[in-house]
Amino acid sequence: MKSLFANLCLLLVSCVTGLALGEVSLRLFYPKYRHLAEAPFRSDAMRIWARTPNRRDIRAHPDTGLAHSLYHNNLGLRQHRNFSEADLAAAINIGVFGDSFTENIHLPVPYSFTEPLDYLLNERGERFNVLNFGVGGYGPGQSFVHYENFRYVDDLDYVVYLFFKNDIRNIYETNLFSLDVAGQLRRNEAVQPSRWGKIIRRLHISYLFLDVSGKLSSFIEEAAVNEKMRTMQRERHLDSRAVALYQNMNMDNKDFKDALDIFRRLMRRWKQLVEQMGGEAFYILTVPDLSRLPSLTDIFNEGEQQILHLHDCYRDHDDTFHWREWQDSPYRFKNDHHWNEAGNRLAAVCLYRLLEEEMGLPRLSEGKLQEALFQYYAAFGRGDPSEAGEQGEEAERPRSGEEGTAIREKYLALDMAAPLEELKDEIRNVVAQRDKRIIASVFDVYLDRNQLIYVKEECRPADMLWARFFLHVRPVDESDLPERRRPHGFENRNFTQTGMEIGDRRCVVRRRLPAYPIRHIHTGQFVKDAQGNFVNLWEGAFSMDQGAGVEERRAGN
Repeated sequence: MKSLFANLCLLLVSCVTGLALGEVSLRLFYPKYRHLAEAPFRSDAMRIWARTPNRRDIRAHPDTGLAHSLYHNNLGLRQHRNFSEADLAAAINIGVFGDSFTENIHLPVPYSFTEPLDYLLNERGERFNVLNFGVGGYGPGQSFVHYENFRYVDDLDYVVYLFFKNDIRNIYETNLFSLDVAGQLRRNEAVQPSRWGKIIRRLHISYLFLDVSGKLSSFIEEAAVNEKMRTMQRERHLDSRAVALYQNMNMDNKDFKDALDIFRRLMRRWKQLVEQMGGEAFYILTVPDLSRLPSLTDIFNEGEQQILHLHDCYRDHDDTFHWREWQDSPYRFKNDHHWNEAGNRLAAVCLYRLLEEEMGLPRLSEGKLQEALFQYYAAFGRGDPSEAGEQGEEAERPRSGEEGTAIREKYLALDMAAPLEELKDEIRNVVAQRDKRIIASVFDVYLDRNQLIYVKEECRPADMLWARFFLHVRPVDESDLPERRRPHGFENRNFTQTGMEIGDRRCVVRRRLPAYPIRHIHTGQFVKDAQGNFVNLWEGAFSMDQGAGVEERRAGN
């Protein structure tokens, strides 16, 4: 026994020594796994992501395939016009929250319901701002946190939350909120990795074993998937209980009842917070597709909340409409389950009528309302998206070209500053000049005057949805750096970008460089796995010669 114990101890010491030597050797002579092993851990208690402000993409219409620009403005809202602090202070502000049905990235922005609603309200003579806080993939918990953290939250006079049938399931999936033992709502923090898990992920030799066994690439791919799932707050989407909850959204399902209880309490807290912030009212607006859900009276406590059921409003305007037939409804895209231009138009009318009554505005006749809508849509050259295409009995001829221009200048202010076709032509011209390519990698990176252009020819949505770009810029003179970055020697301009498509399967991302002379650029993409580790998917660097070469790359040259 003593001999066996001694041999085991010797074997253990040998293994530990061998692993230690291997670890030291990898760190000194083969630092291939440095980025994986040195990835810092981050505690993300909020677990919420937001759209990047001042960002422009290109999207295609699900049915027509026509490209349209997609802006998120200075506040990160899906609107092609900016809002200043003075704009918000001088108007009655209506914040509309929700997920993809609110954000409406699948159609040109003038046809998103928030814009004709804004137009109708401002036609009354008072100043209104309708702000679109929608973010695709959000659940009610994320939308609530979005409201809490909005910089000008105390300027929101009315708050509208769009309820869709997946919202109860989202409560369970995201696990942002739960109930304590006293039945009170509490916010949950992210699950932290185990201590041993953190240690193992710090060792270079762990990644060597994965590499030798041929599993390193799948590990990185899994990390990318985990990051997408975490970022999009869908990490539990494939969990069997989540699927069962979606398929059995009824009062006999305990998971559904628990999630529903949290949802009700969250809506109650949201309403209370709006009142505390000086807001006038909080409304819940139900999207017409309510299949799979139990009776709405089982979901909402209508004595506590002010609720507008859009399917009722739709029926008032179209007696053939039934929410159980959404799949074949004229108010949704043929190739996508979201509502189309006609669905958004009718939503704008319904919400306008609600606010008109709540604000005590003199009622606009149906004919005048249809006339105003016709004038609005005529400004964009694609006609009224209503099913009949008519403008009402009292409608007059479309407004003059000058008035139409004024409408376009307001609701397409960012588009008109940089026309879509000019943007596409500019990028094609840069990519055609191979001498501008400074990095050849998963994405080719081009340097054009004061901007970097990232291009991938055979691109998938996952190439940008799953990963964040890092961009480190080292100046010729470190005194040009912001003071907080001077100890590091470079400026960190990391960014998230869902991208734009130009041509068949080509993804393009543009980033403006700082104005100072640049010595070196290091860029690439990284993800964070489920434990919070940073993993570089690809990277490249470019060093600029000092002197004239540097000077040529000042911003604006």
